[in-house]
Parts: sequence; structure tokens; C-alpha cells
Amino acid sequence: MRQYTLTLGGVALRCRLRYPETAAYFDAFAPSGAASPCVEASEPVSIPDRDWSEALREGMTDDAHSEFSMLTNYCSDALLRYDRVILHAAALRWRDGAYLICAPSGTGKSTQAGALQALRPGEFGVICGDRPVLEFRLSAPCHSEQSEESVSSVPFHRHSERSEESASPVHAPILVHPSPWNGKENWHGAEAAPLAGLILLSRGPENRLTALTDREAALTMYQHFLQSAWVPENIRRVAALETRLLRAVPIWLLESDQVPDSTRLLLDAVFPR
Repeated sequence: MRQYTLTLGGVALRCRLRYPETAAYFDAFAPSGAASPCVEASEPVSIPDRDWSEALREGMTDDAHSEFSMLTNYCSDALLRYDRVILHAAALRWRDGAYLICAPSGTGKSTQAGALQALRPGEFGVICGDRPVLEFRLSAPCHSEQSEESVSSVPFHRHSERSEESASPVHAPILVHPSPWNGKENWHGAEAAPLAGLILLSRGPENRLTALTDREAALTMYQHFLQSAWVPENIRRVAALETRLLRAVPIWLLESDQVPDSTRLLLDAVFPR
């Protein structure tokens, strides 16, 4: 196996690759091409032989692109130890904030992202087209601890009811970083930015935008965090990061029957001029 180092969200991960050709997918994220890492992971990342063999039995092709794709979950496992995680979402930058569009594959994340850019040329940049890295930092107020006045100023957001005792610790913004997994469109280029909003996308019989509480969004949102297996420690770490995520920013459910009509709902409520 060939060893290769890539930087994701400020963490340097040493990967053991089956195919030398796989390294080409990560070239932009090598330490010389990516931002200097602030942490070096202690354990190397690789796909276990058992998991690789099982994927081949299920029809995966035995090549470098398959290894590149499978490594997403194992890199996410490694990042969890450093309060980072890879999320299945399209990450857009609008003004100084990052917005995530989360949905199962084939639902229309890229279509919505493309429609936003087409309807408002020059306003949106793509941080990562498919699987950005989220970095969770400490020491600044989180959204759930803001005053009612500041919360009510966020369009379409309903503040969750919490007691003072159940309030979360104080946290800094969640930074959204690019990753090599940019989706089939290979969309990327915008700089990392602090997370400002979260959009859960689904198909529906009509176009409708609804504000969600963190409790209403929790089950759906959990499915978008990437991990390789149901390892108890990873589950606990993902659950803790998800709690911070859902308490940090406003959340919307966009039910889309037709683009760009549903996109206009999003623009009016979430991205006002």
C-alpha cells in the first residue's frame, strides 16, 4: 500500500492507498496545496480488507475511483476524534456565511444549488458540491443561547424551547470546509465559511418552505453524517456534533415539486436582497 497525506478541515490524515492512482483525486488537498494543517492525526486511514471484499461482492468496481469514494466514510471516522466530520450535503457560500443543502442522493441538491446561482448570478459560490468537512470550534455564543430578539430576526426560524439547565456549552461558529468529494459536477472553489443555515430538501406534491426546530430535524439530519460503521464511540461523537449543529443555526425544510419555483421560495425567505 502507498501512504499519502491529505489535509481536511485543518487535520492532516495519513491514508494507506491500495491504488497509486487514487492519490490523484487528493492532489489539491495535499499539505503543499491545502491550508497548513493544525492537527496531525495519530492513526493512518485505510479501508479494511473485509470491507473492501464485501463491497466487491456487492458489485463495486475494483479500481482507484471506488477506493476514493469509499475512503470518504473512513476519513470521516478519523476526523470525529478532532471535532470534525464529513456531511452529505452541498455547501454554498452566500455573503460571509455557509449554507448546507442536505438530501439523499438523487433528490436534487445540485439542481437547487444550480438554480440559486442562475437566479442570483454572482451571489453564491460553491464551497463543496457534495461532502464538505465541518469543523466544530469552541468559545463563542451559539445560536440557541442568543436573546429572543436576535433569534426572532432570523427569517422562518422557530427557537427551540430549552431550560437554562439544558442549555449547551458555549461554542464558536462551525466552519464549513471543502473536500475532494465534490460530486459529479466537481463544484468547488469558494473559501471556507462559518455555517449560517441548514436546508433539508425533499420532494413533495407542492413547493413549501417550513422552519424546523432542532428536535424536528434531528432524525433526518443524523442520516447525513458520514461514518463507516455503527461503532458505538462514533455514534456518540456524531450525536454530540449533531446536537451542536442543530442548536447553532436556523433550519428549514424545503419541499420541492418544481424548480425554480421552489428555489424562489428559498431566495425570498432565506436569502433576501
